[in-house]
Amino acid sequence: METAEAVGSAALAADSRLARRFGALSSATIRNDLKALESAGLLAHLHTSAGRVPTHAGYRFYINEIMRPRPVRAAERARIDAAIDMPALSVEDILQQTTVLLAQLTGYPAVASLPMAQRDAMRHVQINHIPPHRLILMLVTVTGRIEHRFFEIDGKVSEPVLKAVVDFLNQNLGGRSLSQLRATSWEQLAPEATRGLHGSEALALARAAWDAVHKAVGELDDDRVVVQGMAALFDEPEFAEIENARAMLRIFDDSLQIGGMLRHVMETRGEGQQSIVIGGEWLDANHPAFQNLSFVGIHYGAENEVLGTVGVMGPTRMKYGESSAVVLALAERLRESLMSL
Repeated sequence: METAEAVGSAALAADSRLARRFGALSSATIRNDLKALESAGLLAHLHTSAGRVPTHAGYRFYINEIMRPRPVRAAERARIDAAIDMPALSVEDILQQTTVLLAQLTGYPAVASLPMAQRDAMRHVQINHIPPHRLILMLVTVTGRIEHRFFEIDGKVSEPVLKAVVDFLNQNLGGRSLSQLRATSWEQLAPEATRGLHGSEALALARAAWDAVHKAVGELDDDRVVVQGMAALFDEPEFAEIENARAMLRIFDDSLQIGGMLRHVMETRGEGQQSIVIGGEWLDANHPAFQNLSFVGIHYGAENEVLGTVGVMGPTRMKYGESSAVVLALAERLRESLMSL
């Protein structure tokens, strides 16, 4: 687990930690046990003269039957509390803070998926005039996602008309899910605009603003991710070879791929269940980098709504128990922080 090297019977027999726990064991006894574990598919013998390494099935057996998350240390708890209590304006701000700390505490890259648009809703819009004919739309969602779009109109806009249009949009769009807004056309909204707004100037501005809203909502990425601490993987022996490092970098450089993986984890695990994915268990298990890459994570959300997934990615021999403890503790504090937005 510590060196990424195959382990032989002699090394295990000389390990003082094993001796304290199980008593003195001979190399012959250990060799017989290693052979039995290899026959069961839990260990692999890579070379005749080398020791053995765990298989993906071996890691899975360890996680399901042996591993227990350790208690969170007092120093870790203090850092978690301090980081989550930092002021934040949006879910993305909170996830940036969370993943930075998660990477620092575990020593592995931390990843988190932002809330999917279909799980989000409009909170409010604001429009500011940029003379002479440009305006900027600010769209804020319930989860704190903030989008800006510029658009132009013909002629000047008076402040009373601008306020009337903003009020109209917030009254008719506020609280609607983003998936509903994506499916809504101006023709569906036009009757309300005709009744609620007066004059061609207001109607023209409302139409232009709606087009900007509709475009912004349609362009929201459902697989946006936050990644922190990626450089830590270069310290792992598995990624010392340039080809392995390149394959790993391609994964982390592709937000759609990372986002898709996290979405798959979210869709296949129940709420509150921690997820541990090992090497060949990935959806795209044939990708060369996935053979040496594991994930420890959990859903995050507020109240009873799941918003996304947060966790760490590391080599298959990563410290699962320690990573699990920190991920669980951070996810709980993340939930508390999101409820205060």
